[in-house]
Amino acid sequence: MKKLNGKILSLIMCIVIPVTSVMGCGVSDTVYSNPDPTIISSDTVNSSVATDLTEATTEAITPWFTFETKVCSSFHEGVYGKKMCDAWYSLVDAVLAGEDTFSCPDGHTYVWVMRDFPEILFPVMKDLIDTPESYDLSTINGTAKIKYLVSKEEAAQKIAEFEKLVEDIINSVIRPEYTEFEKALALYSYFTHTYVYDYDAARAIDNNEVVTYTSSYRLLTTKTGVCGEISQAYSYLLLQVGVDASTVSGQHHEWSIINLGGKYYHIDPTFGIQSWDSMAYFMMTDEQRADEGGYLKKNFQYVGEYHPEVLPDYSANDDSFKSLYGYFYESFDHATSKVTCWKYKDDTLEEKDYIVFDYSAFP
Repeated sequence: MKKLNGKILSLIMCIVIPVTSVMGCGVSDTVYSNPDPTIISSDTVNSSVATDLTEATTEAITPWFTFETKVCSSFHEGVYGKKMCDAWYSLVDAVLAGEDTFSCPDGHTYVWVMRDFPEILFPVMKDLIDTPESYDLSTINGTAKIKYLVSKEEAAQKIAEFEKLVEDIINSVIRPEYTEFEKALALYSYFTHTYVYDYDAARAIDNNEVVTYTSSYRLLTTKTGVCGEISQAYSYLLLQVGVDASTVSGQHHEWSIINLGGKYYHIDPTFGIQSWDSMAYFMMTDEQRADEGGYLKKNFQYVGEYHPEVLPDYSANDDSFKSLYGYFYESFDHATSKVTCWKYKDDTLEEKDYIVFDYSAFP
């Protein structure tokens, strides 16, 4: 995908495939809404203050990050419950040790852990163990069997390769001193410039062809994918660096959600990929999510397809970042906790207006 002189590329239909069903993904033609013009001033920008993310991600730095084998979000714990999360941890430990069973209290837990957890919490695992569409639950009473799709030696090798891949990405994009907000922004910009939307897969699914190859693991290894793959991979990398994240689906689309200091924000890396650093899709409220795509909170499905009796309230109503929605990301400065964004002054595409936003109040 090539950046067209600052113009926004039109958004197309995107597709996500959950574990059990195919989901189409409709998007809005509107890329961003207009910000408050009273806060725009090109005089407020000092180019020497901002740190260029492109340079930050390409210059040689000392590796600092080590892969986290077991990650889980508060969204998983809130929706699925601690019992399922504990069973997931047991499954991860068992696969890493090459064991044939893991601790699982009952068939209900087994179904949902195998169905919804691997894709977003350890992407490579989906290619290593069987997550069957039908289950023999009669034998699960405290212990469940693991069926490997590859030899245990190959599984160990693929896990090691995946760990290296994740470490390389994070060490090139994130620095240990970054705040949670900076980690989310750095990865968002990285995604918009690194990964490519898979139009071929989208067309195939639109044509009702059987497509079984999509996964967040594929996105990370091939750098191409559709919205489910993109959002799940983005949320997974955030979890790796300690940012509480998961995904949301609604009305045939899937994107990410984060918990930042106890407040929730929507982030859509798929729309970001298709619009090159547009801040319209970063730190969105429920209202902004509806404005940018028509996705309404009443239709949101958090994390997966599991429906607990009582769903936690993940309302995203903090509009602190509203002033940035009409701009494009340029850089941030960790030392001053300021992010610089820009937009063209008019249709001539010759002059830019800038805005500098102070994010020091956010973790």
